[in-house]
Amino acid sequence: MLSNDTFTSCLPLSLLLQNSMSFFSASKSFSAVTDTLDATCAVVDGSACTTLLSSFASELRQDSRCGLDYRRQQPLVISAYNGLVAYEPLYRAGCEKDEEGNYCFANAITNRTSPSDSYPYYLPLGIALPGGSQPTCSDCLKRTMGIFNQAANNEESQAPLAENYANAAQMINVGCGPAFANQTVRASKSAGQSSFAAPALGATRLKMWAAVLGSLLFFAANVWI
Repeated sequence: MLSNDTFTSCLPLSLLLQNSMSFFSASKSFSAVTDTLDATCAVVDGSACTTLLSSFASELRQDSRCGLDYRRQQPLVISAYNGLVAYEPLYRAGCEKDEEGNYCFANAITNRTSPSDSYPYYLPLGIALPGGSQPTCSDCLKRTMGIFNQAANNEESQAPLAENYANAAQMINVGCGPAFANQTVRASKSAGQSSFAAPALGATRLKMWAAVLGSLLFFAANVWI
C-alpha cells in the first residue's frame, strides 16, 4: 500500500478517525479540522481511491495476508479493514458543507456542547452509536445519514455500515422524527463492529499523510507481515 502513488494521494479520512493521535489533536480546533478536510476533499479522483482501497481490503481478507485473523476478528485487522472500506462514505460525508460553507464534519467534531454530533461519523468504521446518543437534528446530519444509508444498502459493499446503520437511524429518529433518517437497510454479509471510544494546505497534507502513514506502519508492524 505504502508504495502506491494513488494511495498516497488519497489522504483517507477513514484511516485517521480511529487510529491517529495527530488527527485527534487537530479535532480540537475548527480551523485545523477545516484545513485537514480541505486536503482530503481536494482529491481529484475519489472513485479511483475507492476502488484502490476496496482492493486493499479484499487483499487483507485473503489467507495469504490476514484472512485467518480477519475471521477471528483480530482487533487490529478489523480496524484496518473497516478503515479501508469506509473510505467512500466518509469521503462523501466528510466533504459535505452547511449553508454557510463550513464542513458539516468540522462543525460536529468541534461541538463541545453536543459531543454526540460527531458520533455518526464513526458508523462506517464499525463503531456503533452509543446508547442514549442524540445528535443535533440538522440538515447536515440528515444528509450524512442519507450517504450512510446508500452505502449500507450497496450490495457489493462489505462495510460494517450494513450492520450498525439501522440501529443508529432508529435511535436518531427517536429525537428527530420517524422520517428523518431512512431506517431501511439490506441484510449484512459480514462486518466488524467495535464499541465506541471516542496552516498552509501543503503543510496540512504533509501532516495528514504522516498521520495516515503512522497508522498503517503500526498496523503493518503488528499484523501485515
